[in-house]
Amino acid sequence: MFHSGRLATAFLAASILMRTAQGQTASVEGKWAGILDIVHADGSVAPNSAYLELKQKGSTVSGTAGESVDHASPISLGTISGNQLKFNVGINSGTTVKFDLTLDGDHLRGSAAGSPSEAGSRIVVEVTRSGDATKPVAHLRDQLYAIVAELDLKLFDAYNHCDLATLGKMVAEDLEFYHDKTGLAVGRQVFLESVKQNICGKVRRSLVSGTLEVHRLAGFGAAEMGTHRFSHPGQEDNVGEAKFVHLWKLQDGKWKVTRVISYDHGAAVNASLNR
Repeated sequence: MFHSGRLATAFLAASILMRTAQGQTASVEGKWAGILDIVHADGSVAPNSAYLELKQKGSTVSGTAGESVDHASPISLGTISGNQLKFNVGINSGTTVKFDLTLDGDHLRGSAAGSPSEAGSRIVVEVTRSGDATKPVAHLRDQLYAIVAELDLKLFDAYNHCDLATLGKMVAEDLEFYHDKTGLAVGRQVFLESVKQNICGKVRRSLVSGTLEVHRLAGFGAAEMGTHRFSHPGQEDNVGEAKFVHLWKLQDGKWKVTRVISYDHGAAVNASLNR
């Protein structure tokens, strides 16, 4: 039989243990709003909104999740352990999206998996406990334009310096090159031989500032468009200009040009606009 002092001590210890255990389970109760952005392998971002309304009882979490207050679905299997929150959301009869988020103050950050998307894509979730689903949020920055601009710079740096090895790595073996003056040329080797014979030491290419456009091609890569200039060493007045389209294919993490259209060749209007 417990002595009264020992009994009091036992109750005190149990109370401390309960408070400690409760303290280890963070609270995610409340309304959360932010982003659910799909980041594609090509660097482009499909921005989406996220809205969570969560209820918590111990380590069990329930509630709804979706893109807005009016477009939300019940969550299931919601649990929180320490600062790690996990739950599922059924978006239709055959698809379940699994969320894996980390609590940091009034922020939940992490990922979601299971939503139909292109290979190599990932879903980034970042929400803030505020309850204001109408407040503007900052989405992830789309990187596709910067990626293709850097590819263009690398490709034509090799072109201008007769770096045929680099050029060869950046164009597809079955490259198709359409030119309004010379027609169609097919194949990587044909392209490299043409550069060696007609470009090396004779022509320098520059992109006209402000003309570059980049457009995503879902599941393939990107279309690059713009205007470029071609100057000739020792011939300052001989500057040509043309429009171009490059189709870049992303495969196994590598970008290569598969198609080129070079057209509307003529004299440059204002050579001072070169990059």
